[in-house]
Amino acid sequence: EDLKDATIMKKWFDLFLFFFALVSLVVSDISWSSVDLLPNGQVNKCEYTEIRLSLIVDGGIQRSDEIYLYLGGFTSGECENGAGGNIDMGNILLWPRSEWEASWTEGSVENEYSDSYLLIQAQGRVSTALGYRHEIIIDSSNGIRPNCYIPVNSSSMQIAVLAANDTSSAQTRQVNRSDGVLASCYLTNVALTFRPAVPRATSTIDIAFKSSVVLEAGDQIILKLSGWTSGKADGIAGNNIPVLALQDGAVLTGNTSAYVTGSWYEGCCYQKNLPGFSNSTIIFQIRSGISITAGTLVELVVRNGQIRAQCGMPAPYSEQSIRILKAANIFTQLYNDSSPYNIPETVISSATIVGDGCNSLNFCNGHGTCDYCLNRCECYENYGAPYEAMYRQLSDWTCEEKSCPYGPAWGAMPKPNESPHGTIAECSNAGLCKRTTGKCSCFAGFEGSACERKSCPGNKADTGVCSGHGSCATITELATLSDALPLSSNLNRSYDFTAAEFPTNTWDAYRLTACVCDSSWPVGLDQGESDKSEWFGPDCSLRHCPSGDDPMTRRDETDCYNVSTSTLLGGSALGKNGSKCHIDCSNRGICDYETGICNCFNGFGGPACNKVNVLYLSTTQESSN
Repeated sequence: EDLKDATIMKKWFDLFLFFFALVSLVVSDISWSSVDLLPNGQVNKCEYTEIRLSLIVDGGIQRSDEIYLYLGGFTSGECENGAGGNIDMGNILLWPRSEWEASWTEGSVENEYSDSYLLIQAQGRVSTALGYRHEIIIDSSNGIRPNCYIPVNSSSMQIAVLAANDTSSAQTRQVNRSDGVLASCYLTNVALTFRPAVPRATSTIDIAFKSSVVLEAGDQIILKLSGWTSGKADGIAGNNIPVLALQDGAVLTGNTSAYVTGSWYEGCCYQKNLPGFSNSTIIFQIRSGISITAGTLVELVVRNGQIRAQCGMPAPYSEQSIRILKAANIFTQLYNDSSPYNIPETVISSATIVGDGCNSLNFCNGHGTCDYCLNRCECYENYGAPYEAMYRQLSDWTCEEKSCPYGPAWGAMPKPNESPHGTIAECSNAGLCKRTTGKCSCFAGFEGSACERKSCPGNKADTGVCSGHGSCATITELATLSDALPLSSNLNRSYDFTAAEFPTNTWDAYRLTACVCDSSWPVGLDQGESDKSEWFGPDCSLRHCPSGDDPMTRRDETDCYNVSTSTLLGGSALGKNGSKCHIDCSNRGICDYETGICNCFNGFGGPACNKVNVLYLSTTQESSN
């Protein structure tokens, strides 16, 4: 009986093993799988990515079964040819969390992260139904991202399912459908060194970099060296050099020439006072049988004595770059950086300055930019900008001192009619420039930011300009004022050189000034206006006395109708009907122009001396008889 029971138990055990093996067999039978990359399959390189895995396992999924999802080209690091780290089981944020847990194993830079994978483990609430479609979402906050280009339906996207406690190796298969990452791969640690870095002298050229992709036989490393020539840097272009002499690098073992060949292609063309030769190029090509793993620091060195810089250049120089052209694209995509397998043109971020770089000019003192080719400063405005060179008297253009405003130079010899007084000078040659402030200190009698105007007289500390009894105006302004002396009856008065009556440049139109004196009565040639202002003189310091008609004459001396009060170029000034001639003290007294008060002759009185003392005059007349 015991033997019979043992036999039955063995049969049940064998049957269990059979079904276990059957389950182990069918659980790995994945009938469908896909990987979606969000957002919307338009993921960029090194961008946090949501990964959505869909799969159907014909044999169903049991608790603790494991899914291996190989995400070739993905990293948890910062890209830039640097490895990230692993993420322990349970620390991956995913959905649905009640059904799955996951861990991340970081691949190697050398393998382009092709060995990176997610290990996803089924939990208690996972559906065990046969043929069930499982959806697993790996959140973007986990920091898992594509390093660079990944093709659609990539062969590096692999998947395998392993039953719990199965110690055999998982059999992987390619995911049926997967999104790609349409983004170019890249170079890092790019450094360009010249020894010596002297214009017009030949140099040893050292280019170093790390590639995010494996470099294989036939791949080309294209170094654009604008401003360099195989000529003598004398304005005459050099020639191509089919085989450049290369030398040892600091990283790759052995001679550089054991790994690559090098050729020089002379660019076009010489440009005076500029680096020129904009498309000069060195092409290195990986030799047959050579493979350089991703992330390796590559250093390629061109021997001295072959090419030289046309003139000084900044570092980095934006016209110099490096790119990788994969061998498969050399004939079909030679000039097309859009192929994702190529590494596009990359500006060199670290390089050696060629020449002095304005070091001897104290780097333009922070007030200008360096012209590296000519080793001179181009100063900012007010520090000696190029257009200021016309008038600034400086020999050392280091942009240290400020420039002052400029204008036509006082005292300069006039030029032809088309450009009189065309000489330009700081402070108009009528003042001294204070270099620390950039402001002019004008000589006496001149004013304006550039000392460009003559000052009006009578500028006193206690009264101001024009003795406090007038305003200062330029010739142009004076010409348009009806009350400015001398008066003019001409219509369309103008002193602007744009007016038809003055076709030549009136250089002094805004530079010469005069006072327009104040008056308590209207001044002008119209009815009720007087031909003289109350205050007068060049500085308006004198004051007319009250005006009146001479009481001893028959005619009215104050009637200025058709009377010429002054004569100007182009016509006379005739008073209109009702206009007044100003007669100080009515011609019957002496005017004190300092006070504006009349000192009347005997027999006359009143503020304007136009009142007659008849008794006094009669007595005087009788006495004389």
